[in-house]
Amino acid sequence: MLRFMTKNFLLIAVIFGASAARADDRPNIVWIVAEDMSPDLGCYGDKYAATPHIDALAKRSVRYTRFFAESPMCSPSRSTIITGMHNGPLGTSRMRSYHRIPEWVRPFSAYLRDTGYYCTNNKKTDYNLARNAEGDVSEFVRAAWDDSSQAAHWRNRTDEKPFFSIFNFMGTHQSRTSRNDWDYFVDEVQSTLTSEQIHNPADAPLPPHYPQSDTARRTVARYYDCISALDDFVAKIIHQLREDGLADETIIFFYSDHGAGLPTGKACASDYGLRCPLLVHVPEQFQELAPARHGTVSDRLTCFADLAPTVLELADVDSPVYMHGIPFLGRGASKKHRYVLGTRDRMDETREVTRWISDGRYLLIRRYARDVPYDQQTMSALYNVEGELVQEIRENADEGILNPQQQHYWETNRSSRLLFDTQSDKWCLNDLANDPAQQGRIKEMDVALKHFLISERDLGFWPEAELAEAELAAPAYELARDGKGYPLERILEVTELTSFEEIANHLSDPDPAIRYWALKGLATRRDELAEIRPALTSLLDDEAASVRIEAASLLCTDAEHDDALDLLAKELNSENGWAACHAARTLERLGEKARPKLPEMKAALKNRTSGFFVQPKGPRAAPYPLEFSLISAIGQFESN
Repeated sequence: MLRFMTKNFLLIAVIFGASAARADDRPNIVWIVAEDMSPDLGCYGDKYAATPHIDALAKRSVRYTRFFAESPMCSPSRSTIITGMHNGPLGTSRMRSYHRIPEWVRPFSAYLRDTGYYCTNNKKTDYNLARNAEGDVSEFVRAAWDDSSQAAHWRNRTDEKPFFSIFNFMGTHQSRTSRNDWDYFVDEVQSTLTSEQIHNPADAPLPPHYPQSDTARRTVARYYDCISALDDFVAKIIHQLREDGLADETIIFFYSDHGAGLPTGKACASDYGLRCPLLVHVPEQFQELAPARHGTVSDRLTCFADLAPTVLELADVDSPVYMHGIPFLGRGASKKHRYVLGTRDRMDETREVTRWISDGRYLLIRRYARDVPYDQQTMSALYNVEGELVQEIRENADEGILNPQQQHYWETNRSSRLLFDTQSDKWCLNDLANDPAQQGRIKEMDVALKHFLISERDLGFWPEAELAEAELAAPAYELARDGKGYPLERILEVTELTSFEEIANHLSDPDPAIRYWALKGLATRRDELAEIRPALTSLLDDEAASVRIEAASLLCTDAEHDDALDLLAKELNSENGWAACHAARTLERLGEKARPKLPEMKAALKNRTSGFFVQPKGPRAAPYPLEFSLISAIGQFESN
């Protein structure tokens, strides 16, 4: 029997309806994907973890130690997984934005299906992209999978064709590990465990910057209980492969979709939020495709963009040229990364633009919105507020008792660059950005990051409201390459300016994106705004909603300004839903100064709710971040 059918023969078989039965001896491929989990497993040296089945899999796998998520949050990362493209250039770096992508960008599994694979997904999609300006993703999902559902399984195929099957495990999601109430956690997770699998909070290993409290220990123990449930899930999938006689024909990937759903993990561009576990088991008959023998530990630098081309390589399918990733398994795995990189942009209602780049050891964080905490999500996201550890951290912040390590994450951090040696500082607490010995490294990493941003036309710097308007005409990916509407090089130049006068001069630039980024540059200079108040006031009438809203934000925080508050209240009803979200977040962050607009905020919440928390869905529903911000903003006043 041939080791592999050739691509041309296989394509002919598909065209003429020939059976792709096990004459096609390419490997089956199974992905087991955990939600919201860092490499907190026994096989990674964690003595608190109880993961015997995953540890056993690791002994029969290559274990990767330098595998990075695209973003520290799910849907932006999943857009990269399914396309093989970095989410900044694709326009999918903001959480659940559903911006339009080009027609020629296909789910990588569609290429497998073209060549005879049976492809299933059980069941999470959350790809953060759309085929049209209305946000429709159904055609993309249909192209990706023979079956995408809770029942999807290789066992449902009607012949012996090779399969690619994904099984997503929700039991480690933040809702289970730290956010939802204790009873929910017990019902969903802990009740499925034996007494031996339940962790003692007294022994829980706390990160050094966490409160050293019973609440923190209980939360961390809960997280590890969820990992024990994951271990059982992994055992079940492997048992099913063996039960079906498929274990010797199936390559298994085990990984997580980003870091732990705990403070300074999920939604934070830290090593804890970005570094993920990855195990790859290759059966003996396919060992020529493996990089090393079973039980090997690999320090090869890999990232989510590499997953799609790697699977295609294993299936003997050519990767499309638009994919950014490179295969790390198979015959074509000779090329290696010098750096990997990614994003942290808007997560729910928390707005920022952050880029990161790593060589596997040193992690450089480039922060373009510097008027927010490093870990903004813990401090102000509505979704996180129910978690008892988050509540404790916020109470400590309100009482002014955060220690310096905690202030580093949870107070406003104005640094534009952060550098961490994650080999000696896994919690990213010691910023080396001002270390003279590191300036050469920072410059080299900065140059590499900037080259990628410009050459690939990273769309995360295009203000979201204006991006949404532009893509009514065409996918923003294409518009960013026409040389007209997206002055990315100039935007990046403005973000580097330090002179107040030079930044302020760009408030009159003819391009709205430049005006917007000039305003963002002034957000950390609020004590100097008095001399430019006339210029800021004139921008309340700007053609671009993002410019109007940012100008209003500066005017309101500088002094009393009724016109600016009126503008923000008006924008809550904008036909541009992302402009409305921006205005809502701005009012939320104004705190007491926004109180005069409480009636308008209540009306907007009723009319524009997405139905996520406040039901029913409003008659003029806006994207869900508006709802999140308004609930928090209104809650500030109604709790006082």
